Amino acid sequence: MSKKPIPQADSIIPVLAVPKPSAQAEVNQDSKAVCTPAIEQCWDVLPSVLWKLSADGRILQANKAALEFLGYAKEEFEGHPLEEFLLTGFEFDDLMASVRHAGKAHGFPACLRCMDGSTRDVTIDASSTSGGELIYCAINDRSVQRRTEDHARAQAVFFEKPAEVIFTQTLEGVITQWSSGAERLYGLNAIEVLGKKLPSSMSLQPEAFQTALRTVQKSGEWSSEIRIGANHGGKMELFMRWVLLHADNGKPEAILVLSEDAGELRQLKEDRLRSHRHECVGTLAGGIAHDLNNVLQPISMFLDLLRHRLPNAESREMLDAVEANLRRATELVRQILTFSSGVRAEQRAVDIPELISEVTNFIRPTFPKTIHLQVSVQENIHAVLGNPTQIEQVLLNLSVNARDAMPDGGRLRLEASNFRVDESFAKQHPQSKLGNYVRITVSDTGHGIPRPLRKKIFEPFFTTKSPEKGTGLGLATAVGIIRNHGGFLTLDTEEGCGSSFHAFLPASLAPAVHRPASTPSAEDRQTSGHGETILLVDDESTVLKVMTRSLEKSGYRVIPAEDGEQGFALYSQHQPNVRLVITDMAMPGMDGPALIEALKKLNPSVKIICTSGFGSSAGKNSVNELGVHAILSKPCNSRIILQAIQDALSTPPLSS
Repeated sequence: MSKKPIPQADSIIPVLAVPKPSAQAEVNQDSKAVCTPAIEQCWDVLPSVLWKLSADGRILQANKAALEFLGYAKEEFEGHPLEEFLLTGFEFDDLMASVRHAGKAHGFPACLRCMDGSTRDVTIDASSTSGGELIYCAINDRSVQRRTEDHARAQAVFFEKPAEVIFTQTLEGVITQWSSGAERLYGLNAIEVLGKKLPSSMSLQPEAFQTALRTVQKSGEWSSEIRIGANHGGKMELFMRWVLLHADNGKPEAILVLSEDAGELRQLKEDRLRSHRHECVGTLAGGIAHDLNNVLQPISMFLDLLRHRLPNAESREMLDAVEANLRRATELVRQILTFSSGVRAEQRAVDIPELISEVTNFIRPTFPKTIHLQVSVQENIHAVLGNPTQIEQVLLNLSVNARDAMPDGGRLRLEASNFRVDESFAKQHPQSKLGNYVRITVSDTGHGIPRPLRKKIFEPFFTTKSPEKGTGLGLATAVGIIRNHGGFLTLDTEEGCGSSFHAFLPASLAPAVHRPASTPSAEDRQTSGHGETILLVDDESTVLKVMTRSLEKSGYRVIPAEDGEQGFALYSQHQPNVRLVITDMAMPGMDGPALIEALKKLNPSVKIICTSGFGSSAGKNSVNELGVHAILSKPCNSRIILQAIQDALSTPPLSS
């Protein structure tokens, strides 16, 4: 049977009571409930759910509404103990005690099991005849009310969300609900606005209100950017949206109003656009850097070849000038790759005092004497997990900027200390996370940074320096490195009072790994070959030609291959003689990683060196992942390549 809602009965007494009992009635003057056979015969036409129970809780009779309410047939319900249809939480003895003491019971909660397995939350009102032998009960369905209460609680939670600026108003503009977010934005609490209209200075003007009302009634929504008065004075720019709410009968009933700070929305949009622009620039820069490295690679090797052919001093001076510019170009490309996230170097626990010492050893002899360097490193400072070379690059970039901000001299200070990011600090710096950090500060007493430039200085290729002094990549690169290390960068500056850049790097509990002692340079070590065969694979014809010539002059036999497919074919043909394979990583068709995988299947003990225009990580692959002896970052000169060859040939094969 279908179950349908029933009219609510606050008490069974109005249903069972009669003003003038008949002669057949059993009347108890102490009881306010009277029942007659005539009334029981009328039960089935009454809409209320009614039961007659024995004193021990057995169901003696139930009206038609009661059977429809629970879905049982008459024989399935009558004659059974009431406890068969009750879930936990209801005690019949408690109801009987109330009936015997007061003659009636009111509002006893219970949960009934229906025939189809569903449940109904109800309250039970009861009254009894003389002596409490018969109990008459009226059942009130509380399921609908409970759903309504649950919905009301959910709405209350929704309107209490602190970040959401939400309220509802009637079609006349009277506030009916007011969220805590609305309290924060408008500066008015719920007591001040509920049941009232917003102050005229903080709401739409009458003509604008009517226009918005007509729009929302016609299309269901209205939105606009508006300017209204603020509670503390001044003006607020808001993006406001109205949504029409309907009553159960489908008629427009109220308006849901959502407001947002227009300035914050514009800033969020600008941040998204800036982030997208950085991503696009980074992708473009990474591709350009790769091509530049391939251009610089043969130049670097040509310089090594020319040094042997031009022994006079004047020629060497010219080659030194070319090499200096080559190093500058290489550093610029490295910055571009770092900015574009093309390089993710291997990380280890870095000793901070040792790192600061390396930076100061570079600064002291190269910076003007008018700049006084001060260094402060906290005792027992934590190590940080990172790449020391990249962190050094950050500190040197910041130090060079500090130097340039003090053309007439000043004080450059390097500080390092342990720092704990707590909830208060994290709220002020959303890019941070709770935890232990090492804070490294580079501060100067220079001219400071004007307010309009403080956001722009971190954008790639933005610089206030002349073209020969700056590329606009220093700070963008620094931010990229710090973020790749899981940290963040902050700035304190005041125009005319200097600047302080704070680099926060997550502290590491691992013991610091110290740098190995210096070893003899490649020039001082034997790097010449003795006729060993090397397979050289590179899709850049100029690079292939120059490297082949350089290796042959150094005593090696070279088999050149113009791409991965040709390299694999030549290795298959000359495998017994090939002692080493040198391959580029980025090639059309079969690229470096694919070639390495194919060679490893053919010969698991093959020795391989990689070269990459994308930096030392070969585009996200590491030495261990690839199973190679080394990854050389282009451009690299002959000395670096020859030393890598010697190291690979003198070590046992890597396990596959």
